[in-house]
Amino acid sequence: MTNASEQDFLFGSPDVVEDGVAAKEFRLLALNIESPSADRVRRQLDWLYGTGANVLVLTEVRVNEAGDLLARELTSSGFAVTRPRTGHDDRYMTLIATKGYQSRPVQLVGENARFHAVRLTTHFGSLDVIGLYSLTNGMSAESSAARRVFQQQVTQSLAARAAAEPTIPLLVTGDLNVVEPGHGPAASRALFEDHDFDFYLDFGRRLGLVDSFRQTHPDAADLTWYGPKGGQRLDHVFTTPDVHTRVVSVGFDHDVRTSRLSDHSALRLTVT
Repeated sequence: MTNASEQDFLFGSPDVVEDGVAAKEFRLLALNIESPSADRVRRQLDWLYGTGANVLVLTEVRVNEAGDLLARELTSSGFAVTRPRTGHDDRYMTLIATKGYQSRPVQLVGENARFHAVRLTTHFGSLDVIGLYSLTNGMSAESSAARRVFQQQVTQSLAARAAAEPTIPLLVTGDLNVVEPGHGPAASRALFEDHDFDFYLDFGRRLGLVDSFRQTHPDAADLTWYGPKGGQRLDHVFTTPDVHTRVVSVGFDHDVRTSRLSDHSALRLTVT
């Protein structure tokens, strides 16, 4: 039997952002939701709806009943949810949920449960939003080798996408599980390998994208995840330069982390 509050949840939230906002503002929120239980999904959704975001990129979504619940509730609240194909061995996936936009999936070379894209028709034209949840730094030789292969595949895929349709701008965001060289605590940077830094740098060097947060806040010291050896900024957003010129705000909402709804801070970006 379902009680009243559960029924309200299943039929969507009345507090969700209106469709009409998309005609004037692109409000992105990217968050690693830390593999939540069904109960924490409900609390996370209340928080997400309260942000007024109309583009959600959610990473570390478990391929299980809680992940299904998340997708169903977002859909019932009026979001168009794009979820990747998952296989028997996939534990996690990235969900992209949008509200008020025409959207369709975009096929990427080598896309997988952690890495996929949608094309949105926005008030400033077509935009490919690419959600990415990179492999975690396990601080072992095996982890390093697996990360290197994954990172190279992502970079090659994005380069192929950019070459195939150079006039359609890109926005890549999510938990990239790398830190930028030259920023953040030295003890945290020391945990990463050269290929991790190359992965970060290649968004600019090979793909011509801009780290919108760093470009906007050159001296900011925000960290988005804390482990036993200190804090790291693992969550990023890269855009083509023409999109970045329209960014009116970009930064991190740490409340979701400090309130323990997730172990990551949320990245927020607004384009007008």
